[in-house]
Amino acid sequence: MSTDRLEAKKYKNMWVALWPLLFLGLALSTTRGQSSLTKSMGITQKLGDSIPTQLPFTDEDGRKVKLGDMLTNRPTILVPVFYSCKTGCAILTDNIMKTLAKATQGNILKPGRDMDILMYSIDPVEDAGLARSKKALIFNSLAPPKKNPEEVAAWRIETEKGWHLLTGSKESIEALSQSIGLKYSYRTIPDVTHHTTLNLINHPTCTVMLTPAGKISGYTIGNDFQTKEVESGVAVAAQGKIGKKADQSWMFGCLMVDPATGKNRVAIENVWRLIGVLTLLGLGASIVTMFVKGNRENSTGGGGLSTR
Repeated sequence: MSTDRLEAKKYKNMWVALWPLLFLGLALSTTRGQSSLTKSMGITQKLGDSIPTQLPFTDEDGRKVKLGDMLTNRPTILVPVFYSCKTGCAILTDNIMKTLAKATQGNILKPGRDMDILMYSIDPVEDAGLARSKKALIFNSLAPPKKNPEEVAAWRIETEKGWHLLTGSKESIEALSQSIGLKYSYRTIPDVTHHTTLNLINHPTCTVMLTPAGKISGYTIGNDFQTKEVESGVAVAAQGKIGKKADQSWMFGCLMVDPATGKNRVAIENVWRLIGVLTLLGLGASIVTMFVKGNRENSTGGGGLSTR
């Protein structure tokens, strides 16, 4: 066999070895959206649509309000979460607080002045008392840029007026969620151990930017809440304009309870997907390295192969 034909056969064998890995990688990527988890939750970005302003909710002080009552002449950042969540919702809320804590130090993105924050619970069991406790935790974490006690007090009053946490009925929650394109699953199962019930909520994490008139101007997908991105979104929404669609290729899913284990978990599918991709890359690199090393050894060894 000639040297050229032998080399061609080597590369052919290499690609034969790689094809199963390529097919496995394709399977991992295409099944991402086909599982029961990803089928039960997602986000359809409804840019330009208006939220239903007549929906009834309850604010953190226990007052009955209409959704439109919470809109001002400023943009509003709408945040769907549930307040008892210890995983994805907590991470998103923490990122919002950290970003705004830094932003307020630089005198930008101040709630109550530049925009409003409107969080609403997607769990109809949660009430105003829990919302009030959550708001207290949030404001204990925010540090005003002022040092004078009177200025600090004025800063907190203005900021608190621009940050509200709502609770509502199942009907109001579902109607608002549908209007922003938030797809999630909510079901109740018996908790035999504690003689009560468990609420299972699977949902993606996001924020929705609203214009002062209540039109959807933009989204952030996942748990990121970056200062520059939010500042740009606020500027667009303040003018009543509609921004661009957000990238949601790495949507973050939050599971309150894993029915199989009873434990909290966050985006477990994405973790395994990442592990699978890294494994494939490692195997592919090993195969390519093996063939390249073999070619080098043959070329430096004088080509001691028969050419008959």
